[in-house]
Amino acid sequence: MVEKLGREEVSPVRFREFLGGMRTLLAAIGREAVVQVLEATDTARASVEVSGQQARFRGLSEREWLTPFGKITVLRRTYRADGPGSASAIPLDDACGMRGRFMTPDVEEMAAIGMAMLTAPEVEKVLAKALPDGPSATAIQNAAHQRGEEIATQRTAIEAAIDEQAPLSSNGDILVVSYDGVMAPMREATNIAWREAGVATVSIYGQGSEGPEKRDTRFLARMPESGMKTLLEQIVDQVGRAQRGRSFREFAVICDGKDTIWSAASSQPVLHEAVWILDFYHASENLMKAATAIFGEGDDATRWHQKLRDKLILDSRAVENAMRTMRRCRPLTAANSKERNVLDNAIEYFRFHRERMRYSDFIARGLPIGSGPVESAAKNIVQARLKRSGMRWSRDGGQHVLDLRTFLKSGRWEPMWNTLTRAA
Repeated sequence: MVEKLGREEVSPVRFREFLGGMRTLLAAIGREAVVQVLEATDTARASVEVSGQQARFRGLSEREWLTPFGKITVLRRTYRADGPGSASAIPLDDACGMRGRFMTPDVEEMAAIGMAMLTAPEVEKVLAKALPDGPSATAIQNAAHQRGEEIATQRTAIEAAIDEQAPLSSNGDILVVSYDGVMAPMREATNIAWREAGVATVSIYGQGSEGPEKRDTRFLARMPESGMKTLLEQIVDQVGRAQRGRSFREFAVICDGKDTIWSAASSQPVLHEAVWILDFYHASENLMKAATAIFGEGDDATRWHQKLRDKLILDSRAVENAMRTMRRCRPLTAANSKERNVLDNAIEYFRFHRERMRYSDFIARGLPIGSGPVESAAKNIVQARLKRSGMRWSRDGGQHVLDLRTFLKSGRWEPMWNTLTRAA
């Protein structure tokens, strides 16, 4: 093949043909090599011990495996103890981590990474181009389901591996937690129902030339669940792991203004140790609602909003002053009008969150005041994958995808995958 290519004028078509021929040839060599290695590995034994029982050799059993070189048929020695319902074993499957599996670990990893980013039919198309024999969309979904189940059972071991190999960066002295809800389409009976999934970030910040800079983040996400119970448990676990063996100059929780968000924080003693900060964007947004209610759309509302917004950052008394200003402006709105209701809601919003809106103090301490990372995570972790046209999710199916996606987006894929592979 090399000589033939060298004798002819090279063109894009000829070069592609050469690469395709080499790929086919090398895949054939790979399949043959794998089969020979497996035959040499599966040594003949009269019996093996299984769960304290002696299982005798019963013959060879065929199984199709999908390797990176294509599909191969594997002859495996099978063993079974005497009596109905007795223990059985296929040592070669166990030795290769292939018990109950169709894809070899490297192909399965490609499928799992694909499912973290794309739909199963899209992954099928990609792998059909990348491999001599690509898995079907069904096989890809099954692999993601199996690995998702294993993540749930092996999470403690996975987190221990991450602690050892890829802990949160030590290049920073501020620990910041944020979490939020995002609607996800759920499959319930024959209908679609929108339920609130949870997404969270646990981040390390350090001081940069223009203020606090995010240095590292762990993403977490859970399918809809009452009170975000599991998500909060995982947040608390990550905080504990981050604080183990080191101290932080500051620890903060930054979230939006939903009552349920802060009620959930109140249920976690570990989070009581943090500085609680209302995301500045949401404070500014509510201030703009008040401005529009008072002045209507236009420059007057914009100027009024900008003046009070700037003071929130610069003046430690700005929240009380803003509430006082809004109360003085109430007569500018008609009693029982929509505008009066909006303004009263803004005043109450500021009153409820005023201790979380001491932005000048937070900035002086070098703390971030925005929940941008978790807002971005809601879009990139959940919405971009679960809210594509026509999608419906079961809780388990969605969680498997979210788990794969959060480890991938957090840059912790390798310790997670290696832990699962060793446990197979």
